[in-house]
Amino acid sequence: MTETTPKNAPYTVAEEYVSNFREYGFTHVPGLIPADEVARWREIALDTIESDGRKAGMGGGRTALRTTSDPWWKHDSVSGLVRHPRVGAVAEQLTGTPLRVWSGQAYAKHPHDEVPTIWHEDLTFTPLDSPVNVNAWIALVDVPVERGCLIFLPNSHKRPGPHRADTVIAKSNPTTYMFTEWPELEWGPRVTVPVRAGDVTFHQSTVGHASGGNRSEEVRLAFITSYTGEQAVFQPRPGHLHLDKELEPGQLLPDDRYPRISDLV
Repeated sequence: MTETTPKNAPYTVAEEYVSNFREYGFTHVPGLIPADEVARWREIALDTIESDGRKAGMGGGRTALRTTSDPWWKHDSVSGLVRHPRVGAVAEQLTGTPLRVWSGQAYAKHPHDEVPTIWHEDLTFTPLDSPVNVNAWIALVDVPVERGCLIFLPNSHKRPGPHRADTVIAKSNPTTYMFTEWPELEWGPRVTVPVRAGDVTFHQSTVGHASGGNRSEEVRLAFITSYTGEQAVFQPRPGHLHLDKELEPGQLLPDDRYPRISDLV
């Protein structure tokens, strides 16, 4: 359970979540988003995907997800969830370093869409130079195993170099690149994490993860907010795509579009 804190105090979680995040590369925080908020965000996320959705290519060449296609700042309705101070505060506590928002997207996997999300890690596809990047996977519905919950490779953030794979190669071989680049990961233990609506899993960008198909009768709906270090530099590599055309390579991320967690009030 999350710890209770005085009103207006910085939100924190129990030390066990911090230890799990740093030791295994991920952690599962139950009930971080209150039920009344979840219901509101669920409706907003579905509306956003329906009005501006695209197919996401994490199914190994097959369609497994639908997601919002524009940057989060073009969707005023979801900006509150991207900037959620409680989620951001926990991300900073887990990493122990000042962070800023990098991106945020809603994802839907529809009923009987049994295409799994392939094994991958996020750093290879992130056009940033930063000592830390972390994703918060916010469950907007209950996600048991049959609905396609996340599966993690614990300790995979401790793998030997290279720190990230070649982006062009990874995109050309999406179903195999991770275990080709780091073959020892294929034989490691795997942890399946079913979640309830309002739960949040946090994982480091170098942690291998995947998810199963949705074999249930209901949509699997989640929102992913990505955070990076306060001093992150935009540094795209060959094969990287990013929707912010105003950024220049070598540029520090501007506060107005990529707000610091300390400014989320």
